[in-house]
Amino acid sequence: MCDTGAVVETRNPSRRRDDGRRTQLIQAAARVIARDGIAAATIRRITEEAGVPGGLVHYWFADKDELLQEVLLADLDTISTAVTEAADTGDDLLDRLRAAFHVIEQDDRGRQILPYEMTTWALRKPEFVHVARKQYAAYRALGTETISSWVNATGAQLPADVPVVGQFITALFDGLVLAWLADPDNTDVDAVLRLAHDLMKPSAPDTPDTSDAS
Repeated sequence: MCDTGAVVETRNPSRRRDDGRRTQLIQAAARVIARDGIAAATIRRITEEAGVPGGLVHYWFADKDELLQEVLLADLDTISTAVTEAADTGDDLLDRLRAAFHVIEQDDRGRQILPYEMTTWALRKPEFVHVARKQYAAYRALGTETISSWVNATGAQLPADVPVVGQFITALFDGLVLAWLADPDNTDVDAVLRLAHDLMKPSAPDTPDTSDAS
C-alpha cells in the first residue's frame, strides 16, 4: 500500500489529539463531494452532514482547504488498499487488471468522480499542487507494485522496465476510468484491458532447449 500519510504536515498547531471527530469531518466532506460536487462542500454543509457544530472544523483544521486536502489523501489511501488487495491474486495479468478495475466499477459513481474533482481543485491552488503530485506519485507506485508482484510471481519478461510499465498502467487506468464515467456504454473496458495485456504479453524466461536430448 502506498504511504500517503506524510504528504503535508498540519498547518494548525492547535489541533488536538483526534477523538474521532476529525475523521468524522473528513468522511462527511467526502460524502458531500461525492454526492453534490466540490462546489457544494461548504463548511456549513460538511458540519451538517457530520452532525457537529459549525465551529468544530476550525478546531481540527486550519481552514476548509486543509480539510479538503485530507479528503483527497484519505480517498487515495482507500483506493490504494482496495486495488492492491484485488490485483494481488492469480498469475494472469489480465485477471489482475480486471480485478483492479472491478473495484472501481463496483464503487459509487460519485465516489469515483471525487478524485478527479479533487485533483483539479489541487492543481488550481499553487499551495496544493504538491498534493496532486503526491496523488499521482502514489498511483504510479500502485501500478508499479501491481506489475512488480506479477513479474515476481510468474518470471514474465516485460517490454520495458517495471517502473515504465507501472506508469503505463497508471495512465491507462486514469484515462479509462474517466472515459467509463463519462460514457460507459461506449467504453469497452475489457477490450482495452485485453489490448494492454497483449502489449505486455509475457514471454517465458529463457530455458535451455532440450527437445533433441536423448
